[in-house]
Amino acid sequence: MITPLHHSDYTLKNRAFNCRMRNRYYEEVYYAFRALLPSDFNGTDRGKFDQEWFSNLQKEIKRYARQINTCLDYAQAAIFYGKADHATLYSKDKRWGILQEEIFLVHFLQELLSTTRYIIARIDTDNMLHDWSTNMQGMKAEPAEHGFVSSIQEKLSAMSSATIKEFRELLKHVSERFQIGNTLFGTIQELQNFY
Repeated sequence: MITPLHHSDYTLKNRAFNCRMRNRYYEEVYYAFRALLPSDFNGTDRGKFDQEWFSNLQKEIKRYARQINTCLDYAQAAIFYGKADHATLYSKDKRWGILQEEIFLVHFLQELLSTTRYIIARIDTDNMLHDWSTNMQGMKAEPAEHGFVSSIQEKLSAMSSATIKEFRELLKHVSERFQIGNTLFGTIQELQNFY
């Protein structure tokens, strides 16, 4: 006859599962981020790649945000986020205790998700402005409006170039942050051994 597990046994099994899933999704998030970077990310020949890269970024960024969100859900569940009564620190329990690095990893993922949501909102706004600019093409046929419309379209085009430059800078910042995240992740994998 099988005896039922105690509540704490279920809690520990859930922690092990959530840690494994967090680890799996963290790796997916990192590789998905690397795929978002332009091929010339560290190079200087940026101009010819920007429009193609930006088009790819628009297609992939929402999927990337979903991956981060899934990883964050597992990372929070792994540390009993908001449920301190379940939490035991690693210093007291080397097998099941929560590492400080796990807590920092949750904050890192939250920051990553926030930055990604910002980029998504900016892309949506830029697409709306681009559509508006395209719709203004018909106004150029009217001579009285031509100068005004051309001026607005020039400014929108300049904004688009500035947006691409800004996104490259944001991704450079995120890439630097991933160095910290990967260090945390490496420590977590080294110290945790759930079987």
